[in-house]
Formats: sequence, structure tokens, C-alpha cells
Amino acid sequence: MVMKKLLRNPLSMIGLILLLGFVLVAIFAPWIAPTPENNKNDPFRVPRYGWGSNPEPPSKAHPMGLTQGKYDIFYGIVWGTRTAFQVGLIVTGLACLVGVIIGSTSAYIGGKFDEVVMRFVDVFMSFPFLIAAIVITAILGRGLDKVIFALVIFRWTGYARLIRGSVLQVKEEEYVMAARAGGVSHPKIVTRHVLPNTIFPVLIQASMNMGSIVVTASTLSFLGLGAPEGYADWGQMISFARNWILGTPDNPLTYWYTVIWPGLAIVLFVLSWNLIGDAFRDIMDPRIQG
Repeated sequence: MVMKKLLRNPLSMIGLILLLGFVLVAIFAPWIAPTPENNKNDPFRVPRYGWGSNPEPPSKAHPMGLTQGKYDIFYGIVWGTRTAFQVGLIVTGLACLVGVIIGSTSAYIGGKFDEVVMRFVDVFMSFPFLIAAIVITAILGRGLDKVIFALVIFRWTGYARLIRGSVLQVKEEEYVMAARAGGVSHPKIVTRHVLPNTIFPVLIQASMNMGSIVVTASTLSFLGLGAPEGYADWGQMISFARNWILGTPDNPLTYWYTVIWPGLAIVLFVLSWNLIGDAFRDIMDPRIQG
């Protein structure tokens, strides 16, 4: 039923087509952009074709050109798709899991326990997300594992807040109280009756957060706090272009390819998830349907 409604929505169809395109690129990356023999042990390492600093325009050998350091832009974009999915799915999945467990448990138990947990959540939410992630990655050092850790730490709170509000309403419903009166254990009540009726808003929020997670990870890489240098990551590909964005005095678009291709990849990836998230919200939100 949900899939039929998605297929009937033009915007959701655009999002699905874009996302499917990125999925196919990620799956077939070894065939789309074959790894050079000297990089076989580390396929995410973007190959270099020289040691000069000046970028080189697109050519038959390098369809998207070479960026600063003679890194192949096409290879970085293709394999960077895998990096985007890796970071987005792991961060969103872990943050969602932690937030759902803490938020639902806090709301179901209620009372002083709920108050203490929510004040703890408020402390984490008081930190600006990007600034907090920058501080954590600066302390831990460079690497995608550090980026993932930093993003999970400060991302779960939104899911905890969202699921808490839903659980507070559902736990007072008659079918939940009937299960309690029937002697059903609390863990079973939560997993069988409460979560199935409260999880959809969280899943919608998670799908819409995928894009922002990738943008944040790319920002950290652009600042030199994310992926190691030379790693296939869209943010780092833009970082290589930072000295060439303005081109030359006589032609500002001389090095357009150094920033347009990675920037376009990020924009389309974020757009695909946002369109799908909006479509899910429109389909599953009874207030909008009404």
C-alpha cells in the first residue's frame, strides 16, 4: 500500500530514481571506476596521476578531470558514493537505535526516571551539533570511524525526544493497559504493542536525516577532520578544490570541474533522501491525509 502511494507521487518517484542511481553506482563501483593495480589493497584510496598542484580539465582518460594533487575526480565521486552510504546508514542506524531504546524506556517507565533521562537529553541537545562534532573529531583525530562516533553521540537525542512523545500517548491506550492487566511482561508490551505503533515517525525522521548526516560528514572532511587525505569522500574532493573555486582573474570558471562534480553529488544525494522522507511523511501522517 505504501509503495503504491510512493509510486503515484511524482516527487517521491524522483527521489527513488535518484537514490536507486546512487545505489547502483555504489554496488558497481569496482566496474564503473576500476581500482589501479597499485591500489588493490585499498580501493577507497583515490589514485593520483602526478604530483603537481594545478588541476587538469576533463579528458578521455579522466572524464571529470584531476583535482589538486592530481587526484582523479571521477574515481573519488564513484567510490565516495560508498563512503556516503557507509557513514549515513551507520550513523543513522546507531543513532536511531540508541534514541529509540532510551526514549521509549524513559517514557514507558515515566516518573522521576523520565525526568532525569530527559534532563540528560537536554544537556546533549544544548550543544550545537556541528560544533560538537568538530570538537570531538579534533580531539579523537582524523578518520571515518571518529566521524561516525562523533555524529552518533550528538544525533540520538532527536530520536529519543520523538519516540518519547509518541510512547507517552500510546502507553495509556486501552490495548496497552489490557496487556498489563493480562500479565504480559513489560519488555513484551513495549516491543509488541508500543513500538509498532510509535516507530513510524522515527523512521520518517531517520530517512530525512540521512542527507544531513552526509552533509555534516562532508563538512568535517572539508575542514580536514574527516576522512584521511586521499580517501574517496565527497567532502574531501571539495576540499581539494578550495584553492581553485574562484578560477583565474580572467576566467572565474577555469576550474569549475573541481567543485561542481562533488558538489552536485552531495546535492543530489541529499535531495533524494529528502524527497523520499517528505513522501513517507505525507503518506503516513494521518493529519495530512485528513
